[in-house]
Amino acid sequence: MITLDEYLASKSPEFRKEVDKQYSEMAMEYSLSRLREELQMSQKELANNLNISQPTVCKIEKNAEDVKLSTLIKYVNALGGHLSLQVILPSGKGVVIPLPISP
Repeated sequence: MITLDEYLASKSPEFRKEVDKQYSEMAMEYSLSRLREELQMSQKELANNLNISQPTVCKIEKNAEDVKLSTLIKYVNALGGHLSLQVILPSGKGVVIPLPISP
């Protein structure tokens, strides 16, 4: 039996790129809903905090890889959290940039 890494290595670069893209999308979607669930908050409760509809919260969570930064800030702020951006430079140095709290 081969490992996942071995299987992926046998595939085309295009295939591996698509797998990476889909993995990133799923990971981001899972991450947003996981944040909300960690606080035992429903989509409806979060929607009320954001003054939007529950289906809109669902859409944000489902399309998390393509969400605007301003929407992400509002989402996290509505959970009671604060968002920051971590940048890793080519030198390996990490820089954390705090983002504004939405009004």
